[in-house]
Amino acid sequence: MSADNIILTKTNTPKIDKSMNIDGLIKFIIATMLAIMSFLLEKQISLVILSIYLLIATLATRIKFRTLLVSTASYFIIVLIPYLFGYLMSELLYLITNNQLFSYNKESYEVFLRMFSLFVIWYVSILYFHTTPMKTVIGLLDKLLFPLKLIGVPVKDYLKIVMFIVQDLKGKGLEIKDRFLDNARSSIGGNKIKLKTKIKGISHIIVSFLVNSFERINEIQSSIENMNHEELYNYKFKISISDIVVVFSFILLTLVLLLVEKGYLF
Repeated sequence: MSADNIILTKTNTPKIDKSMNIDGLIKFIIATMLAIMSFLLEKQISLVILSIYLLIATLATRIKFRTLLVSTASYFIIVLIPYLFGYLMSELLYLITNNQLFSYNKESYEVFLRMFSLFVIWYVSILYFHTTPMKTVIGLLDKLLFPLKLIGVPVKDYLKIVMFIVQDLKGKGLEIKDRFLDNARSSIGGNKIKLKTKIKGISHIIVSFLVNSFERINEIQSSIENMNHEELYNYKFKISISDIVVVFSFILLTLVLLLVEKGYLF
């Protein structure tokens, strides 16, 4: 394996606290169950309990506050704001036309439940992908897609390409950023430059990056062909004490929420 490949392999995974390095499959199952569970809850106390559980999981995984802040802002921009805009437009059209087609029949609490469920899906996805190495994610995906392998789909080849691109971008991300800024300064210039000239400069930067990308196609293809998939990604099921604790806590959460929803608690 070449020196570049060694560097890429070393940079392909985030630094994760080993004490909370939960198995990728167990984590994926729990994250999926939490997402489904959020659509089945109706009582306010259940939502509070689930929120507390997610908060504890966040503290245990030691995700940076900045990451959560950016992810939450993304949720508001991509999901909440368009939804609220559509809701307000619907109410406005209903007031103007008095047409029942534009009336929104759902109660405010039902709307809140749906938005909360969407947020839980978004949030558990953030927790999963920010606490799971990319090698594990791709390796787990390779295992889950085994039915496609049986019918002849070259799953390993596609995943090798994806993983190699991810590693290459991580390994050369700063270099690409610096090169882009240098080209931008030299091509676009200061504020006194005309808009037409700036547009031409941006076009020149985009074209140069496309040309460089095409020039590296043969290099990337050769590297992928000569590299074993285990050097890029792998997954082996391993259970530890942390996994047992997490599974037990999730089972306890499920039982508590079931009792609350049935009216046996609170």
